[in-house]
Amino acid sequence: MTVRHLVVALCVLSLAGCASAPTTPPAPESSFELKWREHREQVSGIHQWHLSGRIGIRTDDTGGSANLRWKRVEGQDQIDLFGPLGGGRIRLDIDSAGARLRDSQGQEFYADNASEVMFKATGWYLPLEVLGDWIRGIPAAGPHESEIDEAGKLISLNQNGWTITFNEYAPHQQALLPRKIRLSASEGVINELASRNQISGKQLLVKLYIDEWTPTADVTELDQ
Repeated sequence: MTVRHLVVALCVLSLAGCASAPTTPPAPESSFELKWREHREQVSGIHQWHLSGRIGIRTDDTGGSANLRWKRVEGQDQIDLFGPLGGGRIRLDIDSAGARLRDSQGQEFYADNASEVMFKATGWYLPLEVLGDWIRGIPAAGPHESEIDEAGKLISLNQNGWTITFNEYAPHQQALLPRKIRLSASEGVINELASRNQISGKQLLVKLYIDEWTPTADVTELDQ
């Protein structure tokens, strides 16, 4: 059994209505909604982590995969990809100043955001600006549509033109976090990327399998 939520920014201003209409009390939360709120609050509190796993990307024309290691420490991200997807090995460093990528040949690429520098260096597109929320099984900031299960965990999420499916969770230090995630870009996202020559074809799929999560306030510092 599941329950669906639609979060939509809506503002209606009517002075006459405000003066005369009685205040309607909010509907009580269902057990699903209560569990989801509790779970979301717990997972949203994870601001640092060290995870490892695998990632695959597929379009109509091609596909690739890589082993993944991702550290987040004090608002800084360090993502390592090992394998064909990264052309051997790449390191991506992200902070408030922008993003820097170093490839297996030692070349360095810079951009204002991580998605842009990833595409510039590898030719692959990933929604890295919001992926840090999605991999925790929570929406990023902004409008979204979600489906939760009876335990209060996300089953699916529609946000920013992507459909994210959470196929499996696993416990990690008392927190349930996603293990298998599938991201599918909408036609609108694909058309926008195609207009910028960042993709060809009608399909963009990303699959993540997370082997190990270490959500903690004591993650070691980023590698140099």
